[in-house]
Amino acid sequence: MPLTLKIKYFNTFILREEPTVTTAEVASVQVDGDGIIIASPTVIITASNSDIVDDMTVHGPGITEKITCTVSGTTLTLSKAQKLEKGVTLTFSNPTPYLTTPFAANKEWHIEESRIKGGFNEKTVDFGVKAYAVDKKYDRNHRKNAMIYSGIFNSRTGVNNTNQFSIGESITKAVDSVYGSIQKLYAEDTNLLIFQENKVYNALIDKDAIFTAEGASLSTTAKVVIGQVSPYLGEYGIGKNPESFAVYGFRKYFVDKDRAAVLRLSRDGLTEISSYGMKSFFRENLQISNRIYGMYDLHAKSYILSLDLNRSVEQNKQTFNVKTTAVVDQTSRTKEIKLKSSNSKILVGMAVETEEIKNKTVVVTAVRNNIITVSRNIGVFADDVLTFIPTQEFLTKPINPLTKFKTLAFDDKVNGWTSFLTYNPRFGGSIASNFYTWNGADLYKHYSNEDKNTFYEQFQPSTVTIISNQNPSLVKHYKTINYEGTNNWKVIDMFSPADDDNSYKAYPIPGNITGRYSNQFGITSFAGFTPLEKKYYANVIINDTSTITGISALTTTGVKGFFAETTLEHQPVNNDKTSNRKKHAELFSVGFNYEQSLY
Repeated sequence: MPLTLKIKYFNTFILREEPTVTTAEVASVQVDGDGIIIASPTVIITASNSDIVDDMTVHGPGITEKITCTVSGTTLTLSKAQKLEKGVTLTFSNPTPYLTTPFAANKEWHIEESRIKGGFNEKTVDFGVKAYAVDKKYDRNHRKNAMIYSGIFNSRTGVNNTNQFSIGESITKAVDSVYGSIQKLYAEDTNLLIFQENKVYNALIDKDAIFTAEGASLSTTAKVVIGQVSPYLGEYGIGKNPESFAVYGFRKYFVDKDRAAVLRLSRDGLTEISSYGMKSFFRENLQISNRIYGMYDLHAKSYILSLDLNRSVEQNKQTFNVKTTAVVDQTSRTKEIKLKSSNSKILVGMAVETEEIKNKTVVVTAVRNNIITVSRNIGVFADDVLTFIPTQEFLTKPINPLTKFKTLAFDDKVNGWTSFLTYNPRFGGSIASNFYTWNGADLYKHYSNEDKNTFYEQFQPSTVTIISNQNPSLVKHYKTINYEGTNNWKVIDMFSPADDDNSYKAYPIPGNITGRYSNQFGITSFAGFTPLEKKYYANVIINDTSTITGISALTTTGVKGFFAETTLEHQPVNNDKTSNRKKHAELFSVGFNYEQSLY
């Protein structure tokens, strides 16, 4: 290859061949019906690149093995399906970097002066062995269990050596590869926390440990960046969910998905906080989680954990019904409409709205899986979006809405999980005692709006499920229920097992405001809870028992069993029964009056 160099004096130059390396940005990726990225051998890049040729090796985030490609314009076909996120940059290199073909020879060359410092008559470097000896098997090496650090950065003296990685010095530190890859690093004071998939370590920074004759360790200053690495007791790690990590003060929280454990790292070591009354919940739900988001709410002093599930699960029981949408599967001009998928939030009595149909003139009369029946013939086309609006916010019977997330809070003061939450954040954190979360790409500030229980402009009522199990060996006859708290709490579900297949169920109990009425004499009466001395009382009335054998002689009051499970819901209303979402809800205690069952 001809080469012309303009020089001031005669010198010796070395022509060195370089590997062919180029990059490209991912323009689009494959997703499933829920928008979750799936592995695919096809990758679309933003623009064609003539430097990318067939059989080049592909490197990039998420690629942990040797992958080659074939190229056709902006479409790349990988040798093995990969999960790649949109917008990431991929690097392409020749599998044998130093080729001798004319095509490669015209690509990358490096001209290097052989004289030391380039000075006249300075010593020269011979064509023999050189300090930059070429590795003919050059390739990227992924050391998942190791760390590498650069030169120092000092803003006061203007020293910035962060781009220097001198192989003449000890600049790497590795931990045991048997515990998987390093997923998270966290610097704390003069120590470094290292989170592997199956182990957690504490490493010294800018110091090392020496040991006395008795085996005691002493910390001493040393010319090392990362000193001795010490593991924490317990076979726990952060799995492949570093997004679950959160910190407050000297406490750190994270999730080990493989062991179905939520952990707290504090001065006393690792503690499995998922075992505090929630072991079975995390065992069932962590294994079906795609992403696990952890954050700390500085306002409420709680660790918030949000599970992004790969299938729908039941939310808490409630009578509140929300507006929902569904997509039409087939064109129709009848009362029967087929939807692309079933939607548990579509209920009989809801109004149907389209671009042409307004004012709640069409209502749902029947729901059967993904087929709904409406009150009159309407014309809809495939892929039309139908909106279903409840005619009343609170229903008379409880429902179990389906959701693909679970968000809950852990409080160190009670050392337990205090509440499920109804918002689904993608990330979050606290700044200056304010708690922020991301709803998709939108940033949301909590505790800033006047409406209670409203997140991302969506309201959900407060619900509490309790179990009465005093004297567990005694068969009890529950007669009344009472509570202390704000007004208009109501019982939406109460039952006690009769046998393995049946339960004694009580009728719902309205709140003291929504259940208030005037009788024919103008006297105020209560169909549900009755206020008395700042407490609220109600009778427990058994529902239909005709399907349960052997209890036809029961009276209409009370339910019997070893225990009773009761769900209360707060409906925020003013004294005139109008909705008021600015009202807060408090529930201090719930009590039951029961007697021993005699049959």
